[in-house]
Amino acid sequence: MNKWVKKSIELANGRGYLDNLSTIYPVELNTSRELSNQEKEGIRSIFEKGDRKELVLFLLSFNRFPIDDPYIGFLRRDVSAIDRNPRTIKRISDQLFKIGVEGIVSGIQRPKSSSRQFGQYFKNCLPTLGHPVLEAEDFLKIKGTAFLKGGDKSLKIFAKKYLGYKGKKGLDLVFKKNNNFFIGEAKFISASGGTQDKSFRETMDFLRKKSSKAKHIAILDGVVWAAHKNSNTAQLYGSVKRLSEGKVVISALLLKDFIEGRE
Repeated sequence: MNKWVKKSIELANGRGYLDNLSTIYPVELNTSRELSNQEKEGIRSIFEKGDRKELVLFLLSFNRFPIDDPYIGFLRRDVSAIDRNPRTIKRISDQLFKIGVEGIVSGIQRPKSSSRQFGQYFKNCLPTLGHPVLEAEDFLKIKGTAFLKGGDKSLKIFAKKYLGYKGKKGLDLVFKKNNNFFIGEAKFISASGGTQDKSFRETMDFLRKKSSKAKHIAILDGVVWAAHKNSNTAQLYGSVKRLSEGKVVISALLLKDFIEGRE
């Protein structure tokens, strides 16, 4: 078995894995936003009119749309798209009419998911690992170990320009040690199925591909390391167990060990 996979499995199935992981991925208790009576009445009034466009447009004004739909982000950025895409608006409004006014209000008021903040939490932990986090110019010059500073997009741009990265997705991690460059993705897989499986598959695909001047690394945590039989997570667990020795997939708790060569 891949030595880093083995170490990650042992770590995750030992004492204190989740306790220690919470130092990297803290779970904050997000409070719900209570709508005013005026806002609730506004929703009810438009709902009862049955105007699909007006209902969707009004609900876009709230920080949280009442239902999860991948096209909402586009509509927020270009509300004129509502007029150009009647089938999409019908599909979305059909779901809104189905859940009713109370369902809409409840959907708007639900707390923000903590897991949506996990990407930034991972980046926040990098300065604690004992190595500098540098801007691109200094990062290229330094001969020791260092992390590249920046968001997903800027890390991707750097990797494309200097490291031969050909992927379309942003990156969570770029670092160097012993004059070798590494680029990585970090994911917390909280469950199996749906978008979580998709996220896992995308990470595995990233791991299989190559960049001309950098090695790929995946930082995975959560149910991928859960070795339970007859579980929905068995497929994820089996996938990481079958990885060859040359593929680096590790828990975020082992990143410091990997960087500093403690095998």
